[in-house]
Amino acid sequence: MTTASSGATFAGSGLAPGARPPAWLIVATGLLAAGMLAMAVAETTLWLHYLIDAGESFSLAGLAFILAAGLYLFARGRLLASLPLVAPWLLFPVITQGDQIIDNLSIDWMRAISHVLLGALFGTPVAIAVMAARYATAPRQAGSPRRLPFWAALVPGLRQLADGRIREGSAALAAFLLVLEMWVAVRFLGLLMVIALIVMAWGVLIYGSLPESGSAADARKRRSERFALGLLVAGVATSLALFLGYKNRPGAYQGSPAYYMDPSQADAGFRLDRVAVPPGGPVAPAEPGAVRETLTLYARALEQLLAGYYILDRNYNYDFHNRLFLRSTPLLANYRTAGLRLASDAAHLRQDADAAADRARAVLRDEDPLAALLDDVRAYAAFTFDRVPVLARMSAEFGRTEAGLQHATHLYEGEGKVLGVQLDAILQKHEAVLASAATAAVTGEFVTIARSIHEAYANRIVGF
Repeated sequence: MTTASSGATFAGSGLAPGARPPAWLIVATGLLAAGMLAMAVAETTLWLHYLIDAGESFSLAGLAFILAAGLYLFARGRLLASLPLVAPWLLFPVITQGDQIIDNLSIDWMRAISHVLLGALFGTPVAIAVMAARYATAPRQAGSPRRLPFWAALVPGLRQLADGRIREGSAALAAFLLVLEMWVAVRFLGLLMVIALIVMAWGVLIYGSLPESGSAADARKRRSERFALGLLVAGVATSLALFLGYKNRPGAYQGSPAYYMDPSQADAGFRLDRVAVPPGGPVAPAEPGAVRETLTLYARALEQLLAGYYILDRNYNYDFHNRLFLRSTPLLANYRTAGLRLASDAAHLRQDADAAADRARAVLRDEDPLAALLDDVRAYAAFTFDRVPVLARMSAEFGRTEAGLQHATHLYEGEGKVLGVQLDAILQKHEAVLASAATAAVTGEFVTIARSIHEAYANRIVGF
């Protein structure tokens, strides 16, 4: 609530345009603050989460925007009044690195840092709404209170703001908005966030009970536009440094055992270039049933494996967040055993597919594009199922601590995501044979299942 209280010193009766931030900046910052709060509490299946990881560039663009806007306002003598609106733009790049910030901490430190960040995210839209209300209710002329509509009595603080009781009105409105936000905390977070909002509301009410200290004019005398410019430049530099530092710090780790989330092992994944696609056109195989059965068995084995990963991903996720936020999302009983059992069943299907592949491959010529597809699918299944015991071993180690549950969920979430990503890449590589009418009856079910596997995690952001 620092932003809200700081903004209080810049409003007053009959403010000149230069003594207040421009409306376009208030609106833009309000939208940003609301978006950040939504991203912080939304489930990872929402498209909104692309603004967290895939949208890191958005946060950096926002940093560039606020720097350019600040220079523009400085040139017009309005930066000091707009300074409270800078904070959300500086916070956004740091928030995108939230997992890196809490990685490898104990559960208690995770709770503390998470709720400090969440407190800022919940408080920022409240602060901006209070600032906007103060300017909206400020009298057009000094000594002439603005007349408010009858419904304003339903919103605590608006009457006081219109009467010039700035501190009291700001605190009442802020406390009211924080209370309204509690339903978000109950719906998406848990007991600790509710307690945090109660403490924040208590704090702003204490602030509102204190006597006014000086006028807006006195505050402006103590500070200057050059001072505000220095704070802006320093804030942008600090935000960018924290973003780059957390993003690239040595040892940054989110739970994937090898290549998917580790930039230093980008070449350790499945190699699609090991099997060359022959230049000839697709032709119907001599024994279509054998090839169709093989491809379908591989697809079903990978589909079953994804089902096991999904159980582990979601339940580790809920288990971790139950402990982090002190909430009680229901879990599947013995979810680890259930997920690993599905993975084991999938491995048996893969063995059946390998046996079928031996028979199918014997009737395909090496220069047949269908043979290349079968070789790629078999190799990818081998690569993927070789990772199953590695994931089981690592998740068991992670599950020994409450904080480690975060890594376990990222482990299986990442594997589910990359499973579909690589299958989609295989489909694209062999598009010619998969789109051919000559082979459609052989490859159709494989394509359908492979696409469903990809779509299961297509709109999921891993590691948040």
